[in-house]
Amino acid sequence: MKNRILVLDDETSLIEWLKYALEQRDYQVVATTDPKRALAELKEHGFDLVISDIKMPEIDGFEFLKKVRRIYPEVPFIFITAYGSMDSVMNALRDRASDYILKPFSIEELMVRIRSNTSKQDTGPAKIVGSSKQMRSTLDMLDKIAATDMTVLLLGESGTGKELFAHEIHNRSKRAKQPFVTLSCAALPETLLESELFGYKRGAFTGAHADKEGLFKSANNGSFFLDEIGDAAASIQVKILRLLEEREIVPLGSTKPVRVDVRLIAATNKNLNEELKHNRFREDLFYRLNVIPLVLPPLRQRRDDIPVLAQHFLDQIAKREKIGARKFRDKALDFMVKYDWPGNVRELRHVVERAAILSNAYYIEPEHLGLQQAKTKSLTQLKTDEIKRVVNESAGNVSKAAKRLGISRATLYRKLKKTK
Repeated sequence: MKNRILVLDDETSLIEWLKYALEQRDYQVVATTDPKRALAELKEHGFDLVISDIKMPEIDGFEFLKKVRRIYPEVPFIFITAYGSMDSVMNALRDRASDYILKPFSIEELMVRIRSNTSKQDTGPAKIVGSSKQMRSTLDMLDKIAATDMTVLLLGESGTGKELFAHEIHNRSKRAKQPFVTLSCAALPETLLESELFGYKRGAFTGAHADKEGLFKSANNGSFFLDEIGDAAASIQVKILRLLEEREIVPLGSTKPVRVDVRLIAATNKNLNEELKHNRFREDLFYRLNVIPLVLPPLRQRRDDIPVLAQHFLDQIAKREKIGARKFRDKALDFMVKYDWPGNVRELRHVVERAAILSNAYYIEPEHLGLQQAKTKSLTQLKTDEIKRVVNESAGNVSKAAKRLGISRATLYRKLKKTK
């Protein structure tokens, strides 16, 4: 059966080109410049993949993504964004896009993204790669955590591999042969998230024509990875707290609790201490979650791992796309080691995939990386005066200043605290 792809972009010439090129490769394609039609098609027919531009006149790409996620929370979603627009890339990944591709791109590059997100081929389980001091310390902690049955809180910037670590904790635990279920609190609106997690009884709300078992119940005796828990609404936080304290849930429309035995692994890239200060996160839930915190280091703090990670991703893409073995020139590796990787391991993987397609030779050169216009400034090189200058120029907007500096908001908060 052909994979169905939905394409939304405000450029008629682009969607016509993509429709023709993809149909020639045996995909079923609906391509449109009308976001209302795109959503109607999605609701009526369903798709295996969605491709959308970010900057469009009628609807912002991020808003379109939110609407798509309300209909199909897990459908692969690829953003098209302007070349070198790292802010757009980071926003896309934070908003739970599956992937992105930079303009200008070739159909071969896009095919890599499509196959990567829709392929049913067994390329083997993802694994944690790295032997730097920071990673050895993190993996030692992971082993100790996995041996217990306690709640785990994974902390770290977007793209550091929190879901991969959650999988590894489950696989090394006594629950390894039981279900592993995952859901992001940022992927669904509050009401839908509540019904997905806890289930509901028939008649609980309009459209509830039959009982539905929640995902927590589906994960019984196994592990549940709850991503972006810092985005959970207060009503959801209360129910999660009950799950942790009482080992039970109450489906929507019911007064009878249901017993569940689930190990919760939660994750967030937010600074929960800051969320507590602003009353956006429950203090009692924070202490229940924070029993065993595991902080995943950003890629810029484990630079020794970059060459082996890059080659690992290159070997994967070469095998999947059947393009033959490839290697990096030393200059390309040096460039990658010096680059700060604001998108962390996720960004590195995307860059390597792009380079593998752009290079027709055995060796990957620096110019194939597409990073020449990016900052390669080390975090340690950020001077106090520069930080203050950027914050002032951003009118005190910490998020905006952090983006300009190429660091996370949490890191900028820490640096600002040190300058006082």
